[in-house]
Amino acid sequence: MQTLPKTARWWVSSLVAIALSGCSFDPVIAERIEKLPPEDPAGPSALHRPGQPCVDCHSAYEGAKPEFAMAGTLYTQNPDLTLKGVPGVFVTIFDSAGGTSKACTNAAGNFFVTKEDLQGVADYAFPLTVQVGSRYMNSLVGRERSCAGCHVLANEERIAQDPSVDKATGQGRSSAGAILISADEIPDSERCGPAPVVTATVTGAGGAAGAGGAAGTGGAGTGGSGGDATSAATTSVSASSTGATSGGGGGAGGAGGAP
Repeated sequence: MQTLPKTARWWVSSLVAIALSGCSFDPVIAERIEKLPPEDPAGPSALHRPGQPCVDCHSAYEGAKPEFAMAGTLYTQNPDLTLKGVPGVFVTIFDSAGGTSKACTNAAGNFFVTKEDLQGVADYAFPLTVQVGSRYMNSLVGRERSCAGCHVLANEERIAQDPSVDKATGQGRSSAGAILISADEIPDSERCGPAPVVTATVTGAGGAAGAGGAAGTGGAGTGGSGGDATSAATTSVSASSTGATSGGGGGAGGAGGAP
């Protein structure tokens, strides 16, 4: 029986020891982290790195805190086709054991569920079903915790490999691209957080003209003009409100002419 040389036996025993020690190096995740763009100059925050695979770092693997069970970014498209994060929308996650969790998108469109948010449950039971606004994801989430792991945005490498990639959304043969949602797909019941406010100008009917002055020898006085009908109204984008704003009251009547 032939025995391995001493050096070979050492390498074999070392590799076995590493395997038994639970070495968790993942070349796929390591490569994705390596390709991430530089950090925001302002530093890490809940608003940083929208559209990037959050859980690659916020995990036991990389150690960023808090540890996420699920995370991603919601977008809408501007008229010029650029992407914009959508704030104040619930993302509901249903797991295979009947568990449900909700997360609210922040100002960057980011949402996340931490491991602590699962409240006594160690982890999700995969696969997962995801609801955003009134829409449900077409496919199940098999194991990927970062939405951006599958919903990959456009970048130079992807476009070079696949010229069909949509340069705005990232949609192509290898990815569904950004998670897009429009305002009409977000019912009030699926809105959350401090809703952004916009200022709208609402115009109502003018006030009635003032009564004429008392008639004298010089003739009747002229009635005052109606009040201004325009006023500024502040409304939340999370609720639709319509209706006219009343105009001001009419001016006082003119004085009667001298006898």
